[in-house]
Order: sequence, then C-alpha cells, then structure tokens
Amino acid sequence: MRIQTFIAVLLMALALGPARAQGATTIVLQPAADLGLPFWCSWGYDWEERCYTDDGPRLPVGGVDDKVWRSAIRFPLGQIPAGASVAAAELRLWYDGVCVGPRKTTRACGRSYAIDLRRILSSDWRDEREVELDEDIEAGTTVLMGSAPHWLGWDVTGLVERWHAGDVPNNGLLLGLAVDEEDLDVSGPYLPSMSYPDATRRPRLVVTFS
Repeated sequence: MRIQTFIAVLLMALALGPARAQGATTIVLQPAADLGLPFWCSWGYDWEERCYTDDGPRLPVGGVDDKVWRSAIRFPLGQIPAGASVAAAELRLWYDGVCVGPRKTTRACGRSYAIDLRRILSSDWRDEREVELDEDIEAGTTVLMGSAPHWLGWDVTGLVERWHAGDVPNNGLLLGLAVDEEDLDVSGPYLPSMSYPDATRRPRLVVTFS
C-alpha cells in the first residue's frame, strides 16, 4: 500500500511539474510619465499661451478651438524579468463620460468615437513642437455614446514584447482620436491621468509573462 501511495504521489508531482514550469505571472504597472500635447496648433507670437501642454489630473484627447489634443503615456518595464516571455499586455484607462473642453474645462461627451494608439519615436516629448510618431497604429478601441463608466483597453502585447526585448526604444504611446475622426472642435475624452486624485482610476499597464 505504501509503495502504491508513493507511486501515486510521484506521478502526481510529475504531472504538475510542467504546469508549474509554464505558470504565468501578471503584474500591474503604473505610468512613469504622462502628458497632454497640442497638435495642429498655430505657433504664432503667443504660442506659449495657446500651445501649452496639459500635465494635470486628466489626459485630453480631441480637438478644441485652435488645436487637437493627444496624450502621451509611458510605463517602466523594469519589473518584467530579463528572461521572461511576455504573454499579454493591455493598456487600461478609465472612462467616466467627461470630454475635453477649452482651457482644461470639462463637459459631457455626446457622441461615439474611436481612440487609436501609436508608438512615440521622440525620446523627449517636449523637445519639439510635436513628437515624432510611428506611422502604424498599434491598437484601437471604440467608445459608444452614452457608455457607462468603465475601463477602456488596448492590446499592446506585440509592442511590449519588442520593448522588453530591446528591439525598439520605450518612448511611450500616444492616444488620439482615429484619423478619420480627428479635427478641430471635434472633442474627445478627458481621461484620468497618473496624478488623478482617485488612485484606483489612474492608467495602468497589465502585463502577463512566463
């Protein structure tokens, strides 16, 4: 009986061994930096007054008056072990129905819209009037008019894999309305940023690796 019990335990251990070796770990990363950036802004003599950046508690996306807002966000990846394989990565931002308005005021959103992510090529977001971007769209999501507050998600697994492997530099991502929707006075969401008072609603990058 003891021999049979030993053999049963041994077989169970051998069966569980591969499963444990293939086990995955999921972590939630907080942003290292985020910033609202003006695009299409008329850089005249008073550009410092009109073409300001927004480093407040919300990230602006959409057209307002004489500019189009897009928002940059960057996450550190140091918590992912060097030899790990990235299985999944999702950017999540909280949507609460608030849209961007003039001079950082807010208003209710009254339409549906799509939000795209693009990889930022510029290492310094403030070095030029507009950051340089990859032409390819990394991911996109759609917000329906009248949606209840919820987490928006973008699948960025492939990009995080490339960042982690060192294939491309991690200069962050830029959120903007879809190209066919973006225009002056076409407003979009004003999403909680890394400095939003409620920490449970701040941006996050959820990464699963093995």
